[in-house]
Amino acid sequence: MTETSPFVLLDDAREEGAAPAHLFGQAREIFVAYRADEVEDALARADDARRRHGLPLAGYIAYEAGLALEPRLAPLAAARSGAGGPLVWLGLFESEQEIAAADMPAWLQEHGAGDASIGPLVPQLSQGAYERAFDTLKEAIRAGDIYQANLTFPLAGSWRGEPLALYRQLRGAAKSGYGGAIFDGSHWLLSLSPELFVSLKDRTIRAKPMKGTRPRGRDAASDRALADELAGSDKDRAENLMIVDLLRNDLSRVAEAGTVHVEKPFAVESYPTVHQMTTTIEARLQAQAGVVDLVRAIFPCGSITGAPKIRAMELIDAVERDARGPYCGAIGRISADGDAAFNVAIRTLRLTPIENGQGSAVLGIGSAIVADSEPETEWRECILKGAFARASAPDMTAPAFDLIESMRFDPEAGIALLELHLERIKASAAELGFAFDRHATRNQIQALCFDLDRLSKVRLMLARSGEIALEAHTLPPREEPIPCAILPLPVDSGDWRLRHKTSDRAFYEDALLVARVAGADEALLLRPDGLLTEGSWTNVFVRRGDGKLVTPRASLGLLPGVLRRSLLDSGEAIEGDVRMDDLVGGFLLGNSVRGLMAAQLIP
Repeated sequence: MTETSPFVLLDDAREEGAAPAHLFGQAREIFVAYRADEVEDALARADDARRRHGLPLAGYIAYEAGLALEPRLAPLAAARSGAGGPLVWLGLFESEQEIAAADMPAWLQEHGAGDASIGPLVPQLSQGAYERAFDTLKEAIRAGDIYQANLTFPLAGSWRGEPLALYRQLRGAAKSGYGGAIFDGSHWLLSLSPELFVSLKDRTIRAKPMKGTRPRGRDAASDRALADELAGSDKDRAENLMIVDLLRNDLSRVAEAGTVHVEKPFAVESYPTVHQMTTTIEARLQAQAGVVDLVRAIFPCGSITGAPKIRAMELIDAVERDARGPYCGAIGRISADGDAAFNVAIRTLRLTPIENGQGSAVLGIGSAIVADSEPETEWRECILKGAFARASAPDMTAPAFDLIESMRFDPEAGIALLELHLERIKASAAELGFAFDRHATRNQIQALCFDLDRLSKVRLMLARSGEIALEAHTLPPREEPIPCAILPLPVDSGDWRLRHKTSDRAFYEDALLVARVAGADEALLLRPDGLLTEGSWTNVFVRRGDGKLVTPRASLGLLPGVLRRSLLDSGEAIEGDVRMDDLVGGFLLGNSVRGLMAAQLIP
């Protein structure tokens, strides 16, 4: 696909029962609304063109378009934009190609060839700011103003490569049923949504709201237990039922009397990083109503607003700083005959090309706030929902790795730098979608250390489910200086495993094995540009003439060690470039278990 030609790809990547993909190209006309007062007209003109020309429509509707469709919310709509993009973008396409689900991997390999990656996606507000917004919504719930609200915020970062290659990589891990890719002439949308907003076929309406989440387990038994826990959760069922009732009410505005009914209530569906609870609702569209009437009546989906819907949207507008844009809107198609299908545009990346095959990326995430919600739990759920975007790295959904912290215990001083260790593993857990209870973990560490009476190495292992394992071993002395060998960095400097301490560290262990064969006890890793990054089990430090320590920059691709962090925070060390020549005459290695150690290169 070329970036000069707008197109829409709607895709089903489920492993079982996947529907064919639909590829729309050769736009005859594109209907766009940038302002709130243009939304109704853009929808009406697009639908009229569909009927007159007998051609399909495909594209997206931004969340803020829903403000424009409700008279009470129109003043809010006027003050919001579609996150810098259109509120409505629907193309009338001359070409519609159906691609069998079995053929999609080959199609994407052909049209999305090459490499692509997405950098770390960083929350665009602090956890404290999130909790203040959370408290505002909880107060509204306590006051009886609303009984549920969906609180969201964006993650932002960078991407590089071919957008369709990135979609191909994400698609393979997310396995979502209602995904796709859109290029609108200036931006890309890559959607990995598992949620159907609404479909219309032969005047039968079907909606499938999704509310209720659990992480996947580390093994089959724990995974099944988490799915069963979700299925039996009164809290999650209550949240789901609130949205089901809201959608039933919305649908009753355009459905034939008595036809709105529920199918498959509280079903649990499993995806690579999460289990989700869904309920299916069906109804019959009134004879005089069309697809635009249906959209007008129910957009946006209640699962991403709250209830009562209009009041929840007013409060969302008050507490959310950033416009949602396409996120929480809908992506889909309207066939020439009036049948339609739209997703809820969650787990949807918005890519803005800048230059040289790279640009900025924004991903919205959120969760439902109800009376018994806790801010820490909801924050973790939000971060978990963004975990799919790391799937362009090795499969993050496989239960094949734990997060690790290695700590030094001294009978006189306790665990060295404990809070920095907890802070690091908390950050990794949030980014990689692991459950983590900092308070409970600290208590378990203290309980283990109660019986220790000698210098020890304490190892903490955190499973994706939040399960903690601890072990302690006596720490023997180590001779200095540490003999070191220099080896090429064995992975790309952007590899996610360099930023997090995990059990998936075979590339470190292989490098250390090679170094030991050469007579060394540590392998120092060298980038192709001649810059050193780290050792296989240590960070590297060189002392300047003024006594200040210099350690390689984290941006080069290395594990930000806890001792390193402590030295940087205290001002004893600074970041800088370290080359092989800087090691002549001796240097230092360090980690939080051993501290700083003298080191030298082997001859």
